[in-house]
Amino acid sequence: MKKLIIILSCLNFLLSSDVSENTFLFCLESNIRPLEITRSNEGFSLDNELLNTYFENNNILNIEKWIPQATEQDYDGDIYLNRIYRVYVSDETRKDIAVIISDLSSFSSVKYAENEFIRTPKYSPNDPMVDVQCSLNAIKAKSAWDFWDIPNGVIPNGSQVIMASVDTGVDYTHPDLQNNSWINQAEIPEFMAETGIDQNGDGDVDASEVVEWMLDNNIGDLNGDGEVNLRDAVSDGSPFEDGIDNDGNGYADDLLGWDPSGAYGTDDNDPYPKEGVGSSSTWAHGTHVAGILAATSDNDLGMASTSYNGKFMSVKVSRDNQSGEPGINDGYAGILYAAKAGYYAGTFTIINNSWGGGGYSASENATINTAFNTYGAINVCAAGNGDENSGSQEYGSHYPSSYQNSTSVCAMGCSYSWGNWATYHYTVDLAAPGEGIHSAVIGTGYEAWDGSSMASPNAASAIGLLKAYYPSWSNQQLLDRIYMSADRRVYEVNPEYETCNGNSGEDCFGHGMVDVYKAIGMDFSPNVYINSSYVDVVSDDDNVLNPGETADFIVELYNEEGWVDANAVIAYLSTDNENVTIVNSTATYGALSNGGTSSPIGLPFQIELDDNISLGEIDFNVDIAGISASGYQYTNTLEVSLTVSLFQSGYPFDSNSEIRSAPLVIDLDEDGMNEIIFADYNGEIRIIKDGLELEDNIFPYDTGDQVWGAVSSADLDLDGLIDFVVASKSGYLYAFDMNGLKFSYNANRWLIGTPVIGNVDSDQELEIVIGGYQGPTSSCPIYAVNHDGTDVTGFPYVIGEKIKSGVAIADMNDNGIDDIIFGTDTDFIYVLLDDQTIAPNFPVDLGSDIRSEPAVYMAENEKVVLTGCKNNNFYALNYSTGDLRFVIVTGDDIYNSPSFDNQGNIYFGSDDGNVYAVDINGNALDGFPLYVGDTVSGSVIFSDLDGDQSEDMVIGTGSGEIFAFHSDLTLFEYFPINYQFPIASSPQVIDIDSDGDLDIIAGTSGDLIVVDVKYYVDVNTNSWSLYKGDWARTGNYSPGDSSGIGGCDSPNLGDINCDQIIDILDVISIVNIVLGDINSYSEYELWSADVTGDQIIDILDIIALVNIIFGN
Repeated sequence: MKKLIIILSCLNFLLSSDVSENTFLFCLESNIRPLEITRSNEGFSLDNELLNTYFENNNILNIEKWIPQATEQDYDGDIYLNRIYRVYVSDETRKDIAVIISDLSSFSSVKYAENEFIRTPKYSPNDPMVDVQCSLNAIKAKSAWDFWDIPNGVIPNGSQVIMASVDTGVDYTHPDLQNNSWINQAEIPEFMAETGIDQNGDGDVDASEVVEWMLDNNIGDLNGDGEVNLRDAVSDGSPFEDGIDNDGNGYADDLLGWDPSGAYGTDDNDPYPKEGVGSSSTWAHGTHVAGILAATSDNDLGMASTSYNGKFMSVKVSRDNQSGEPGINDGYAGILYAAKAGYYAGTFTIINNSWGGGGYSASENATINTAFNTYGAINVCAAGNGDENSGSQEYGSHYPSSYQNSTSVCAMGCSYSWGNWATYHYTVDLAAPGEGIHSAVIGTGYEAWDGSSMASPNAASAIGLLKAYYPSWSNQQLLDRIYMSADRRVYEVNPEYETCNGNSGEDCFGHGMVDVYKAIGMDFSPNVYINSSYVDVVSDDDNVLNPGETADFIVELYNEEGWVDANAVIAYLSTDNENVTIVNSTATYGALSNGGTSSPIGLPFQIELDDNISLGEIDFNVDIAGISASGYQYTNTLEVSLTVSLFQSGYPFDSNSEIRSAPLVIDLDEDGMNEIIFADYNGEIRIIKDGLELEDNIFPYDTGDQVWGAVSSADLDLDGLIDFVVASKSGYLYAFDMNGLKFSYNANRWLIGTPVIGNVDSDQELEIVIGGYQGPTSSCPIYAVNHDGTDVTGFPYVIGEKIKSGVAIADMNDNGIDDIIFGTDTDFIYVLLDDQTIAPNFPVDLGSDIRSEPAVYMAENEKVVLTGCKNNNFYALNYSTGDLRFVIVTGDDIYNSPSFDNQGNIYFGSDDGNVYAVDINGNALDGFPLYVGDTVSGSVIFSDLDGDQSEDMVIGTGSGEIFAFHSDLTLFEYFPINYQFPIASSPQVIDIDSDGDLDIIAGTSGDLIVVDVKYYVDVNTNSWSLYKGDWARTGNYSPGDSSGIGGCDSPNLGDINCDQIIDILDVISIVNIVLGDINSYSEYELWSADVTGDQIIDILDIIALVNIIFGN
C-alpha cells in the first residue's frame, strides 16, 4: 500500500493517506496538443475523440488540468506539465481504476497513466514551548551571522532570498512573521510609488511598508477581521489587486504567494490557512515551517531564523473543503508556482516541502525537474518520519525527497544524536535538527514540534543564509557548497549509519549535519576552536584544581581542516568569576595551518583561585584573533570551563554501571600501593591499580549476575596473602587473592547480602557466612563456607526464611567462636550459635521485613543486637533476654546498617531523609535527627578528617550528595559535595593514595568517586570508618574499640601491625613484646600477639606465628 503524507512528529504525526481511490493522472505525448475541455449540464467533452469516447464508456465523472497554470515552458524532457490531467471516477468505477490506467497507457496519444497519491496528516505536537532554539547552534547559524557586522547595522540582505512554504498555508500576519513575508514587487501598482509606499527609499517594498501604506491611506479592514494587516492587501477591494498578471508568471495579483487549492481546488491569491481552525492544529503546519524558514530575527519577539532577514513565500496546497485533518492536495502545483514566482522575480526560490511518502510518480518527478532545471529553484524535502505504525526508524525511499533534483533532509537531534524514529536512506542528502524545534503557529503563539518537517526548513533556511552571502551563486553552486561543508560528525556519533545500518548504500544521513558557518566561511576564514585544555597545578602535583590553588591553564587550539590557514594567532582569557584572578591573560600561538594544532608559544594562561571559591565549573571566554592567508581579520570568542574539585586525580571513575557494593581498598599485591576492588551491578568484579583499571586474564571477572553486597576481605587460610570475597545474585560465592580465583562456591540460589568473614568453627582459619534469598522459601539456608570452598560442618543451615541482607558476626556466648546474627523477610531476627542451635529467646518477631544488615554492640554487661526494619522502626534487643531495649520510630523504611562513634553512640539513616543518633539506651543525641534531604546510602561513617582529635561524620545520599560534618555538626567547607549521580554504596574513609590525608570513597549509580580531603592527619584512624566497621564486614562493636579491635580495620591474630599480611615484621613485633617492650604497643597489637589465645604472650606465640608463616 503506497502512502504520501505531510511529515511531522515522529511519534504522533500519524499517516493515514493512501493511493487515491477516486482519481488518477495521465499525461499526453508531447506532440499531442493540450486538451480542450468543454463543460455543460450533461457533463464534459474533449476534443480528442478516442479519449472522449473511452471516458464516456467508463463512467468518468470529471477531468481537469493537474497544474492549471502550467505552460509550454514547463516541461521535463518530453513530459509537459500542461499535458498532465487529473481524472475523477465514479464510486462504481473505483474497482476498475487499475484497468483504466492500464487501458489509457496503451493509447498512442498518452505518454503514461498513473495513480495519484493523497497525503493526509494527523499529529499532535510534543511540547507547548521550549526555552531555546537549539537548531541555531546545531547548524552553527549564530557563528555564521558573525560574517556580517550585525551590531553595527550590517545585516544579511534577504530581499532576494525567497523561501517558499509549500504547505497548509501560512499565517503571514503572525507578529514574528509578517515583516519577512515576501512581496512580489511586480504586483505593486505603479501609482503607489508616487504615494511613497517605499518609505525607506531602498527600491524594495517590504511587508511592513505595505501595511503602513494601507494605514496611511485609510484602506481599512477589508476582510472584516477587526484589524488592518497584510491580509487586507489580498482581500476583495484591495488597491493591490488589479486582475492583471503584471510579472508574466501566469498568476495574477500574487502579491504574497498563491493558493492552488482554494476552498474547492480553485486557485486564489490568498495563501492563508483555513478559517476557524485550531491555532496549533495540522493547519498550522505551514506556519510552523515558515517560522523556521524566515521568522523575523533580532526583533525582540519569540524566535529567530537562520536566514536572518530572508523572505518566506506562502503557498497553500491544502483544500479548505476537507473534513478532519488536511491533506496535501495540490503540492506539485504549489512547487511549480513557487519556482516560477521566484524566477519571474529575477531570482530563484528555495522551495520547502515538508511532506511526502512512498510511491514514485513520473508527473511529480517531472515537476521537480522542471522547477530545478527550468526555473533554477532548489527543492528541499523532508526525508520521512520512519514507520508511522510503530513510531520506529525506517530505511526507505521517500518522495519527493528521493527524486534526483530534490535535497532530502533527515531529522536529527541537535546534539547529532539519531532518535531512532525517522527515515534514513542512501538518497538522503543532509541531516538537520528535527527534534523539539520551536516555531510560530497560527495567531501569535509558538510551539515546539518534532519531525523531518522541521529538519527540512532548518536546512532550507541555512541555504537561504548562504545565498544572502553569495547572491550570484546558482542553485547547483549553493547545493554543492552546502553538501561539501556538511559536518560528518553525525557519523562519529552514529557510526552504523555510515553503512546504512546494514542496509544497501552508504551515508544514510547524507553528507552530514548542515553547517552554514563552514559553508559561508571556508574559502576565506580560519575556524579556530579549542582542541584541549588542562591545568598544571603549581601548588601540588595532582593536577586537580582545588580551591586556593594557582595553576597554569594550557589551552591547545585547532584550526579545522578544510578552512584557510591562520597567522599571528593570539588568545585572551577572561572570566566573570570574582574568585578567580587571572595572573597571565594572554597566550601567543603564531601561525596555525588548517588541520593543525598549536599550544602557547611561551607562557600559557595562569590563574589563581580564592580559598572561598565554590566547587564546580568556572566559565572562561577565550577571545581569538588572527589573520587569514587572504587577509581576513579573524576573531572568535570561544567558551571553555575548568572544574574546581575535591575529587582525587583520576576520579570519578566511569564504571558504566551502578556500584551498590561497598568497595575494598587494600594492598592486594603487596607492592606498597593500595588497589580499589569493587563489584558493579552488572556483576563484574573490577580492580583499579595506579589509577587505571586492571585488565588481564582474570579481571574484570564476570560473576554472571548482579552484585549487591559489599566486598569483604581477610586472610582466610592464614597463608600470608590477603583474600577478598564477593557474592553474586548468580548464586556463586567467589574468593580471590593476588594470584587470582581461589574458589567459587555454588549456593544454587541468589546471594544478595554481604559475605561476612569470621571464625564460626573451632579451627584457626576463617569462614565466610551469607544467607540465601531465592525460593523455595522453605529450604532457604544460611551458608558457612571454609577457606577452601567446602561447607563448614552442619551448613548450609536451613532457616526456611529468605535472607536478603548480610549477617553480623560476634562471639555472643563468650566461647571464643563467632556466632551469626541475621534478619529475614518474614520479620524475624535470629542469633545462630556456633553449635548450630538458635540462641535462647530468639528468633524475635519485629513485625516486618528486615532489610538492614544488623550490628552487635558488645557491651561488657550486655550484648545488644541492632537492626532497622521496613516498618519504619529501629530496634535494639538485649541478647540475654531477647527483650526490646528500645525502639526508635522514624518516618520511613530503614535499610541502613548501624554504625558507632568512638563514644559508643549508635547511628543509622532512614529513608525519611534523616540521620538518627542515640546512646545505648535509646536516648537521642543533641542535634538529631539530622535532616540530609534524601535516603542515606549504606551507613554513616566516622573518622577524624581534619586531625583535631575529634570524630567527624560522613554521609552519602540518594540525591548524590556527600556530607562531611564536624563533631559539632557544622559542615566542612565545600560540603555537601553535589554529584550528578545518586550515591549507591556506603562511603568509606581511608588514605587511598598514601599521601597523608584521608579520602572518601563511594560508589554511585554510574561510577566510583574518591573525594580528597585536604587535611594532613594521622591516617591510622581509630573509628568506624568502613562499612560494618572492618574489611571482614563483621558489624560488631566493642566500647572503646571503634573499628574491629583496638583500631585495626581487619583484626587478625598474628597480624600485629594490621597490614593484613602475617610476615617477619609481625615476628619482630612479638619478639619485642616477649622481651618486655609492652608499652610501645597498642591494645590491638597486644591482643593480636596472643596467637595461642591463652592470655599470655610468650615463646609459644612466636612458634605459632612462625608456623603460620610457613603455612602450617
